[in-house]
Amino acid sequence: MGSSTLFPVEDKLHEKSDYHGWKMSLDLTLEEQGVLDHVRGNIVEPPSNAPTAAKNKGKTSEVKTKKIIQDSIDKCLVAYISDLNTSKEIYDTPVSLFKVNDANQVLFLRNKLKEIKKGKNESMQAYFLRITEIKNNLLSIGEIITDREMALTTLGGLPSEWYVFRTTLLNNNVILGFEELMARCI
Repeated sequence: MGSSTLFPVEDKLHEKSDYHGWKMSLDLTLEEQGVLDHVRGNIVEPPSNAPTAAKNKGKTSEVKTKKIIQDSIDKCLVAYISDLNTSKEIYDTPVSLFKVNDANQVLFLRNKLKEIKKGKNESMQAYFLRITEIKNNLLSIGEIITDREMALTTLGGLPSEWYVFRTTLLNNNVILGFEELMARCI
C-alpha cells in the first residue's frame, strides 16, 4: 500500500534554486492543514493535568506537521533533520540552509524591479508576471514591497504608447493598488 502525501511532489525541495517555490508551497500546505502555528512556535503545550484527548490532539498535529515537512524535502536532505525533535526545528533547518539573506541578492532583485520595462512585443500579462515574480522573490527573502511601490514601478516600466494612461492615473493624485492597476491594464 502506497503512502499518501499532502505536499505537492513537484514543489519538493531538492536544491537552493527550489527554495522559493518550496517555501511558499510548504507554508500554504501547513496553513491548509491547520498546523502552520507549529512551525512558527505558536503552539503551547497542554498542561500536565489536561485531558488525554487534548494532549493527543497536540501530539497528532505535531506528527502531522513533521510528516508534511519530511514529504516536502528530497531524501538527500533528510539527514539534516533526522535527529531533530520538534516540527519547528525541522522546519527551521532547511529554511536556514537555503534562505537567501545575502544583501547582494536583495540589491540585485531591487535593481531588477527598479529597472523593469515592458518589452515591445511582450504581452501585458507577461509584463505583470515578470514584476510579480520579482516581488515574490523579494518577499520570500523577507523584503517588504509596498503596494504603492509596485504600482509606481509598473507604471514607470510602461512604454511611451501608455503615456496618456500613465499621466491620467498620476494626475488624479491617487495611486491605484497593484492588483487594480493590473486589472485596468490587462
